[in-house]
Amino acid sequence: MTQHFRDDGAAARGINQKEAQPTSDASRSVHALFMEAPTAIAVFRGPDWVIDFTNRLAQRLFRDRTAVGRRLFQCAPELAGSQVAELLDRAHTSGRAAAACELLILLDRGDGELAEGYFNVTLQPLPAAAGGTESVVLFAVEVTDQVLARRRIEQLAEQLEHERHKLEQVIQQMPHAVYIADAPSGQLVMGNAQGAEQLGRPFVASADVAAYSAAYQGFHADGRPYAPHEWPLARAVVSGELVRSEPVEMQRADGSRAIIEYSAAPIRDASGQIVAGVVVGVDATARIRALRDEQRRSEQLRGLAEASLAVNSAPSLDRMLAEITERARSLIGAHQSVISMTDDQNWAQAINAVSLSDKYAAYRGYEARTTGGGIYTLVCEQNRPLRMTQAELEAHPAWRGFSGEAPRHPPMRGWLAAPLVGRDGRNLGLIQLSDKVEGEFTGDDESILVQLAQLASVAIENARLREEALAAEKRFRSMVEATTVVVWRTRPNGHVVDDSPSWRDFTGQRYEEWVGYGWLDAVHPDDREHADAAWRGAVESRKRYQVEYRLRRRDGSWAHTVARGVPLLADDGSIYEWVGCNVDVSDIRRAEEAFRVQHQLVRTIAENATLGLLMMDARQRCTFMNPAAEKITGFTFDEIKALDRPLHDLIHHKRPDGSPYPMDECPIDRALPRKSQEQGEDVFVHKDGSFYQVAFTASPILDGGVPVGTVVEVRDITEQKRAEEERERLIDALERSNKELDQFAYVASHDLKAPLRGIANLTQWIEEDLAGTLEGESREHMSLLRGRVRRMEALIDGILDYSRAGRVRHAVEPVDVGQLLADAIELLAPARGVGPRVEVEPGQPVLRTERIPLQQVFMNLISNALKHARRADVRVRVGHRDAGLHHEFSVEDNGPGIAPEFHDRVWGLFQTLEARDKVEGTGIGLSVVKKIVESRGGRIWIESAQGQGATFRFTWHKRDPNER
Repeated sequence: MTQHFRDDGAAARGINQKEAQPTSDASRSVHALFMEAPTAIAVFRGPDWVIDFTNRLAQRLFRDRTAVGRRLFQCAPELAGSQVAELLDRAHTSGRAAAACELLILLDRGDGELAEGYFNVTLQPLPAAAGGTESVVLFAVEVTDQVLARRRIEQLAEQLEHERHKLEQVIQQMPHAVYIADAPSGQLVMGNAQGAEQLGRPFVASADVAAYSAAYQGFHADGRPYAPHEWPLARAVVSGELVRSEPVEMQRADGSRAIIEYSAAPIRDASGQIVAGVVVGVDATARIRALRDEQRRSEQLRGLAEASLAVNSAPSLDRMLAEITERARSLIGAHQSVISMTDDQNWAQAINAVSLSDKYAAYRGYEARTTGGGIYTLVCEQNRPLRMTQAELEAHPAWRGFSGEAPRHPPMRGWLAAPLVGRDGRNLGLIQLSDKVEGEFTGDDESILVQLAQLASVAIENARLREEALAAEKRFRSMVEATTVVVWRTRPNGHVVDDSPSWRDFTGQRYEEWVGYGWLDAVHPDDREHADAAWRGAVESRKRYQVEYRLRRRDGSWAHTVARGVPLLADDGSIYEWVGCNVDVSDIRRAEEAFRVQHQLVRTIAENATLGLLMMDARQRCTFMNPAAEKITGFTFDEIKALDRPLHDLIHHKRPDGSPYPMDECPIDRALPRKSQEQGEDVFVHKDGSFYQVAFTASPILDGGVPVGTVVEVRDITEQKRAEEERERLIDALERSNKELDQFAYVASHDLKAPLRGIANLTQWIEEDLAGTLEGESREHMSLLRGRVRRMEALIDGILDYSRAGRVRHAVEPVDVGQLLADAIELLAPARGVGPRVEVEPGQPVLRTERIPLQQVFMNLISNALKHARRADVRVRVGHRDAGLHHEFSVEDNGPGIAPEFHDRVWGLFQTLEARDKVEGTGIGLSVVKKIVESRGGRIWIESAQGQGATFRFTWHKRDPNER
């Protein structure tokens, strides 16, 4: 692998052996230095480039193919015509050094294949003694590994950029906001469009945690701004914390706030080192605000109960007014709350109590009186609450502004006021709120304020009564007598000694029954142990006492009461007595339960109703859809809400013929401006573009007479319409069939009766021809034959009657049943005197019905009773009784009766209980009766036993149901 000065090389150059050998220690040192140099060194003598010298690295480079004295291109022919040859020529010709960095050289490394190599090359010419260039020294440093490594790095960087681009595309397609930050700096490097849409502002790349904390303003639920280290993404990047669904109130570009639930996680490399962090934000504004509203309503109800206790235990009128004012502001969530009291109907009010948030801290000393006019007077004169936005307030004709007080008066934003009204209806003043913390004042806010005003009104009057008393004991007793609150006093040890008229009036206990611990007997058994333990615990701990339990009223019912007591301390700190009260909170508890039940009921009805329910606001945007409405329209509520378009434009914008359906022609959308309910049927457009028929009812939602929305009830009647069309088709077919049947029955009756009449005539002629010779049995046979012919004719008539029974309708008219029965009996013509007799019970009704079917029923039943009586003194009685919507008639006889096992059989067609030779009949009459009665909505039955006569009963509508 090493190359030295060799003999053959020296001879080739004309250098003798002695000249070729190093002649001194210095030369040997230089020679050794070149041979072991970390750079490939070779000396070429031109212009044929004969090799004069190569060190070890140069030999290794050329795989020992070079030899001193040989030409370079003979040893390494692959270099011929290369840039190396060009550089050699340039250095030799110019006499100046030539160089190249990362020069690509294809070298044969010994396996016959050319391999790429990269070199930093310097060519230094050596001048000849006679001038010109004698040789060129090659200095070459191989940098192949470095070049290939750099290229690999560049390739990996390109791949990384490609993967980053794909990641950005994935993040942009995600349905929620996504942000990515580098670690450990927290530099925000990526965010998607959903995040920008949530906050209404474009993505802002930030250098570190503090920068994006300033760019994206977030707040805790209590209003505190998020510190840089508190952000979920910062915690994930810095400490590796996994954050799940943390709600953050984010400031939108328009100034509103959105509640975003952020989930953050660190991203680690293979070694576990945090290299980045990712956070996903889901807009939970609607859900969390709905939950907060629900919690707020519950807190308001609890606040009312607490306010009642606080007001009734306030030591003075001023303190009570301050308590009411503060609680009104906190319960409803406003920045301003003021109580102003009138003086004997003088509306020039003084401000008696003020509660201002820190927002209006500069105005806490403002105490100017009102002038007695304007909007304040309107509330006091009418003794009615008033709620308005700021725009409505300023537009109201009674608004007078602040006049000369404008520079000093606190600014207002919206107004809610409730009058303070005394027991006699006189106005005592008003309590007013302004500048709600979030949104505008609502109907719920008004309801809460009215209740507080009522509570304050009672408390004000009670306080005035108390202050009018001359002595403390008299004032105390006057308050007890004037209020419905039960007040009591005990000894320091908790034993009741002093009488309490309010306790006795409320519970009905006598003094001797309630002293000591006897009061526990008036407590509900289920609450007694708890009440006793709470009272004894308070006495022992010397702390305030408060507990809720049920207390028996004088009438025996149970009242929910809140008992509260405080110890009164002497100068030495000892307790000298306890004072307390029981407040009846039954109405509040019932209101809470009713509200809960009503809320759950409305929610359950809406979600489970088969009728589609939708609500629209004043802009015709859908604000609610129940599952049935989603099923009918094909849209989900989220889809409708996301489109943010009038509901008409989505489900009612086109007619079946493809023409547009303008909103101003839509009856549903007319309900709001007209403030009237609209009903009808129309055609809607399904989400898939198909049309379907609906029945609808649109009702306006009014707030104080102002339309604010619409409730729409929708029922898909597509199948109903198809069924109605099918029903009409079947009715038409049935009517045609009935007409054909009637025609057939008439023809069949005529054709069947014709031969019967011939047979009857023939028997008569035979009898006439054989009048002198036809005797005995032959004459009886002829008579029997004529009877059979008459029976056959009656059978044909009966079948014809049966086929028409229930189908043929007659005119509805007033029918006097008594007269109808008289006519029917006359037609039947029963024998008078001792023979059969038909009796009609007096007081028969007058109906609006069909005369002929009812007469047919009575005649068949009476005729049947006379025919089957089998006795000479047969009696038939027709009765009646009122049966509500029906009349019940009865036909009773004194015949042989019908055994119970035959009660069903008698209604069958062609069924008789005796041989027709004994009793002439077709077996069709009762079948016709049953069919007529049931076709008119009635029923018929038998009451009879063998040998006890029979009673046929049937019901008949008082008024024909088909008559409108």
